[in-house]
Amino acid sequence: METGKRQDEIAPTPAQPVDFGKYLLIGALGKGGMAQVYLARPRAQHRLVAIKVIRQSLVKQKQYVDMFMLEGKLANQLNHESIVKTYELGRIQGRHFICMEYISGVDLSYLLKQLRGSEGRRLPVPHALYVALRAAEGLHCAHELRDPVTGSLLNLVNRDVSPSNIRISFDGDVKLLDFGIAKATSGLSSEIGVLKGKVTHMSPEQVRGLPIDRRSDVFSLGVVLHEMLTQEKLFRGESEFQLMDMVRRAEVRPPSAVNPRVPADVDAIVLRALQKDPRDRYQTAEELAVPLREVLARYNFNKSELRDLLREICHEEWKKAQQLVEEGLRREVPARDRREGSDEDYGEFIEIYEDPNTQEARQLVTGRSRVPIWVWPLLGFAVLAVVAAALLLLR
Repeated sequence: METGKRQDEIAPTPAQPVDFGKYLLIGALGKGGMAQVYLARPRAQHRLVAIKVIRQSLVKQKQYVDMFMLEGKLANQLNHESIVKTYELGRIQGRHFICMEYISGVDLSYLLKQLRGSEGRRLPVPHALYVALRAAEGLHCAHELRDPVTGSLLNLVNRDVSPSNIRISFDGDVKLLDFGIAKATSGLSSEIGVLKGKVTHMSPEQVRGLPIDRRSDVFSLGVVLHEMLTQEKLFRGESEFQLMDMVRRAEVRPPSAVNPRVPADVDAIVLRALQKDPRDRYQTAEELAVPLREVLARYNFNKSELRDLLREICHEEWKKAQQLVEEGLRREVPARDRREGSDEDYGEFIEIYEDPNTQEARQLVTGRSRVPIWVWPLLGFAVLAVVAAALLLLR
């Protein structure tokens, strides 16, 4: 750990990687208020992953640890090509972590910013439709998530659909990144506080603190699509109060009023997604995806077009990412036996919680459990003792 850095920051580089249990951290990818994200190499494997590690300053604050791990457990259940995969969660060196798929690319917010700085260019209409379509498909998967025990819908709502949580890979893939403040009616919630998400991308009902459902995410994705098409913020205010008032009123101009290249049927899609009354919107993300597919089909769009645009606009970032990956894969990372008694805990996907309505304990996420090796001899002695006692009683 470098001197001069915050105590809870790890500073790995490809030349000076940091040991982290069965992983080797080889570079920093980003950080937020709760966690840092690192590029990592699993030992004895020729692949790279992303490791999100909770900040050292939060490891003893149960509410944050619970929220962090619940994010991982929710994400682990979401299996869709448009959602970043979660492989494992656990604890190493006293720090809880989430091991995820590594996506070499940039956030949509960064791409839009780079486009604005490139002679005021806009994201082409088919590119914007493709990004929105992939995000809608990923959201629909999340909205349809069911309790593994009862089979009932969890009614998961992301609550933070925004350009910074949509990642575009340098190969042209689109991935939803973060379910850190997602909420479900089953009692699953990674929230702390009431108002969560970015006000600029909230739905009117979310800003007002009313109950929300999947249609709130549809509105938020509509905001993202509007901004991709116009290269402008949909809701802008001089203060947060003014901004929230604008979101509540949801008075929206069609994208074509700013960008003449937007066809009328795309205007109609955006305006329906952005209806103030949830009953007037698309009722599911899949309902939104249907017309997006139909319009996109006219363009004969291929994701390679998004790939080429991204590599052009974010050329330096692409080259740096390539170099980081090459350096990370070049280093040999031998396997290491897990040390008995060490503070390491892998692959724990078991959570027991109380249903407040039935007071029935249920297993939320299934996974593997591990019995320490030293338990087996004790069990053997116990069985022998029981057998010996039984034989004495029979004499």
